[in-house]
Amino acid sequence: MKKLSVYTYPQTLLQKANFSAELTRWFRKVKTRTMLVFWYLYACVRYRAVPWNFFQLNSNYFNEVKGIFSKLEMDALIPGRWRLQQYYFDRELVPDNFPVFLKPEWGQNSTGIVRLHNKAEYQAFARQAPKMNMPYLVQQAAAGRIEFEIYYLRSPENLDDFAIFSITQVTNSSRVRYPINSIYNPDTAYRDITSSFSGKEQQHIWNSLKSIGNFRMARVCIKADSEKMLLQGTFKIVEINLFLPMPLILLANNVEVLNKQRLMGEIMMVTARLVKTIPRNETGRSIFFRKMKAHYKIKL
Repeated sequence: MKKLSVYTYPQTLLQKANFSAELTRWFRKVKTRTMLVFWYLYACVRYRAVPWNFFQLNSNYFNEVKGIFSKLEMDALIPGRWRLQQYYFDRELVPDNFPVFLKPEWGQNSTGIVRLHNKAEYQAFARQAPKMNMPYLVQQAAAGRIEFEIYYLRSPENLDDFAIFSITQVTNSSRVRYPINSIYNPDTAYRDITSSFSGKEQQHIWNSLKSIGNFRMARVCIKADSEKMLLQGTFKIVEINLFLPMPLILLANNVEVLNKQRLMGEIMMVTARLVKTIPRNETGRSIFFRKMKAHYKIKL
């Protein structure tokens, strides 16, 4: 068996991908992020919001001891019917069923995630575990055939409702049964399907998700067998992203450039207004900024 290494999966794929195509994808993402920052700063000036308080939008869920937004703590908020089995990696505790995913307790854009297919690969991973600074989690594979990314911003006027809500379907051109999708995976593509759901149906999905924590901003990754199953609540939640969640509708292939630019402005206007709703006792947590560096010290 090929020696298994604890790798940053996007880097492995990028080495195999066509360089010019990857450069184009990278430039598009950098341009999108740059435009989001521009619109956000503009919105902060317009609404007199403090820009750096953006990082306090979900600060109540930041673990100050660990210095991270813990995926395991987010998992504990998910109702049992939607929750995947997930626990801290233990070299002696070999899963009964494979495949499983091993992921850092905190990370972004699928960085560091490893898919293991059998006991031998699990043991190979275990031999390298002492080299990792960030604790790893074991998560069972979700059976749903379709991956959905739901991004939302709560309404600044009514935090019980949403102001921005989008549903993006994630596709993968590879033949892998359980792909590791990411904005850095050249096989991953996005399609906006928000309009496939009526306003009433979107509200129904929102009513289910809003009870999972009082997040002002989030992107929820869901696996289900169909749009109908998503609507019925027959799905599993793979992950909740609270730190700098990218609105993947902005990377959707079926959304025109002008619409993306309009959406960027709308999203950032709402974000700046949301920032102004943060109570004073939730702002100014310098420990948050100091410990954010923990994320960038993950060694893979």
